[in-house]
Amino acid sequence: MHPTETFQLQITFLPQSHVSIDEIKDDVKNWLLGTGEEAFVEGAIDDLYLDLPYEAEAPEQYAQLGGDNLPLLVYKYDREHLLQMKQKLEEDFKGLISCEMSAMLTETWMEGWKESFKPIRTPRFYVYPPWLADDLPQDLIPICIEPGMAFGTGQHATTMLCVKALEELETRGVKPETLLDVGTGTGILAIAAHKLGYQTVTATDIDPDSIIAAGDNARVNQTPLILEQGTLPSRGAPFQVVMANIIFYVLRRIVGDLASQTAPGGFLILSGVLAEEARDMEALANPCGLILEHEDVQSDWCCQIYRKV
Repeated sequence: MHPTETFQLQITFLPQSHVSIDEIKDDVKNWLLGTGEEAFVEGAIDDLYLDLPYEAEAPEQYAQLGGDNLPLLVYKYDREHLLQMKQKLEEDFKGLISCEMSAMLTETWMEGWKESFKPIRTPRFYVYPPWLADDLPQDLIPICIEPGMAFGTGQHATTMLCVKALEELETRGVKPETLLDVGTGTGILAIAAHKLGYQTVTATDIDPDSIIAAGDNARVNQTPLILEQGTLPSRGAPFQVVMANIIFYVLRRIVGDLASQTAPGGFLILSGVLAEEARDMEALANPCGLILEHEDVQSDWCCQIYRKV
């Protein structure tokens, strides 16, 4: 079960004469991404927070809330983890930012998802939140996902691209055996793989909140997963299929490790890559013994299926 209390770290940007807030914010975002923190959001509306995905146009409220001066928000169940992050940020960006910690009931935070989290359909799956469990379609495989603190509700283009990639492998007659989902978030892709028949599914994430969310969702969907906190699992390699829905900034550093987890003749699914970054991703993957076999683009995001030679 989710912890009853959720902690928020608000990062506010201080005006400077020698550097713009945009530049400071970009540096902080890269700092967060470099530590594996992808689930930060931007902006504030009525004490709940507005996520601005890369492909979305800024809403009308954006300017009213301060435009590029909007704070960044990071949410965690683990107060000590967030306090350590706050201390490191204040050391590395001294005089450029201010950080403030606060707490709220987890139930209050999760209410913020209810308007934006709508059911998603793919050729094989129906992904829905627990508060919309009525009238499930009989011809699709149901996946119930509650986001918790983790990234990955199925709403983002990269998640749907990865689900479609699993469906693509199924059409190719790939016999489902072992699969590794790196950066599992809410566990949606690992759960989908198990429901497609993969016998052993391992899921990892460096974020402890993701392990909590994935475990909760796995139990709700009655899909046993092997969950490990970290990037690479301690056992099970090589896997028939490895997938990673992580931004290019991180993928470019770990593609070799992902390739080492993939069995010869197996497949590596990569997403979180912008379409304009696809050729750079391929150039990094090829020296690792990976050959691009399939590529799909949606909303400027790309998903690639590589075969390990």
